[in-house]
Amino acid sequence: MTHFFFYNLCMSKKIKKSNGYKKLYKYIKPYKKETILALVLTMLEAALEMFIPFLMNYLLSEGVYYDLTQNKYTINTQNLIFISLLMVVCALLAFTTGTLSSKFIANSGRKFGANLRMQSYKKVEDFSFNNIDNFRQSSLITRLTDDNQIIQNTYCDSFRPIVRAPILLLCSIVFSLLISPILSIFLFISMIILCAIYYVVIKMVKPRYREMQKETDNLNQDTKEAISNVKTIKAYVKEDYEISKFDSINKDLRKTSNRSYGMTSLSMPLLNLVVFSTIIVILYVGGYFVINDKFMITTVNITAFLTYLHQTLGAFRMINNALTKINRADASIERTNELLDTKIDLVFNNDSKLKITNGDVTFKNVFYKSSIDSKNYILNDINLKIKNGEFIGIVGQTGSGKSSFVNLIDRFYDASKGEILVSNNNIKEYNEYELHNKIAFCFQNPLLFKGTVIDNIRFGCKDATMEEVVKACKIACCYDFITKELDKGFDTEISEGGTNVSGGQRSRICIARAIITKPKILILDDSFSALDHITENTVKQNLDKYLKSTTKIVISQKISTIKNADRIIVINEGKINNIGTHKELINKDIIYTDMCKSQKEGV
Repeated sequence: MTHFFFYNLCMSKKIKKSNGYKKLYKYIKPYKKETILALVLTMLEAALEMFIPFLMNYLLSEGVYYDLTQNKYTINTQNLIFISLLMVVCALLAFTTGTLSSKFIANSGRKFGANLRMQSYKKVEDFSFNNIDNFRQSSLITRLTDDNQIIQNTYCDSFRPIVRAPILLLCSIVFSLLISPILSIFLFISMIILCAIYYVVIKMVKPRYREMQKETDNLNQDTKEAISNVKTIKAYVKEDYEISKFDSINKDLRKTSNRSYGMTSLSMPLLNLVVFSTIIVILYVGGYFVINDKFMITTVNITAFLTYLHQTLGAFRMINNALTKINRADASIERTNELLDTKIDLVFNNDSKLKITNGDVTFKNVFYKSSIDSKNYILNDINLKIKNGEFIGIVGQTGSGKSSFVNLIDRFYDASKGEILVSNNNIKEYNEYELHNKIAFCFQNPLLFKGTVIDNIRFGCKDATMEEVVKACKIACCYDFITKELDKGFDTEISEGGTNVSGGQRSRICIARAIITKPKILILDDSFSALDHITENTVKQNLDKYLKSTTKIVISQKISTIKNADRIIVINEGKINNIGTHKELINKDIIYTDMCKSQKEGV
């Protein structure tokens, strides 16, 4: 995860297996200078800290020593002052290098987190509709927030311990060997036991962290649904049911967390048990050697040796904490890489300069299914020619493929077979901006963003003048209610999801947002369903009057909405059942006839 040390860590057997950390390396590479500085300073800090006990041992041996000739302890003032000053300098340097390394790693960590979050968000924005369909919304939110924060915190919190711990261990081993090779044997044994304990604990706890993130996804999903549908929940008096459901998911997360952290917490008591047992053994064996004057071991040697043993304990504690966080982050890294590695299955030719000059639309032998693995096609062998400026109505039973049909025109999904032409060119030859700017789309569920009314309308064209905004609003029949019913007119703040305006008002603002782009093709997917009959007729008349050269494709379940269309397309089970005017279809298409009868439209 870091530029140098973590890059080497990426090459380890564990990382080679998943390549998770290696994939994230490029997101911190831009901050390599700060990372390398932090690495060097941290190593220097650790080395200085380990040198101080060695100086202390030398001070006790050479600064204060037993004079056999005078039979008393003697102080070597010169050595005492020199070594003491050297220890103070080492301590000050260790403090300075430690402070600077913490600063550098915090800065690079925040930048790394921001970069990773930005790249993840860009990836989601580049997703096709099909890519988005493969992820739950709650999962995407968790990956962009919780998972990213866990990775960033792990990077910041684990860098220094991971760098310091090996140096502390290495120095402890070297200095311990210099002091007493015999006693070092017990240190090596304890280290082997501790490594075995960590290996077992980590292997057991790692799958639990993955479960925790999945449970977090479930919790976020349930929370999102409950908050989004709070009115429906209250209308059916289901508050207790929702609370019970949330409590069940929350308990699952708590149980998984308890199992994970419970296993992790075992490592520290076991560490203390091993280390303190080693201390007892060293005191016993070292004391025996001192008393019997063997291996040239003195009480000063044992004191220094115990100091390094405590340093070893500290190093293993660092490793324990760092590995706990790294294993906690493994699940988040895996999920983040899954997001970043997702192949965009719909790529635009953004180098193209091709322009859409008219609203002609042609379907040639078009088939569509939601995924490669799917056996059934949603749309089958669609052949159709729509002329520029036509008003096309689309009807059909629920699930017949109406929305899929129009989604292919704006290339929200790619056809599985065949080709779609707009303005006599394959839609794959246009860049994304040209295609989506010249083909305006209003979805079934009209969505407004948090912000002002005019911001929402100009979302379709940020450079639109006030005159163009007013014109679009008048065509969509939303000018009067904006200027007369809303307190601040176009500057009125829209709440999240547009909940402070009615469904019909949302629909009309969304239609105005589509019109302001001056499209060649306007697609309205059931956009008139929330409008009253008078307003609907007025909007249709305005579209015919002011958008004569714009191809208008309208999906509706209401026959009255598309009755006067130039042509009506009846779709059934993914196929075009019939095409004609209202008068033609009412006599020859049984599906259309049944819809008319059910809505009491005259035969």
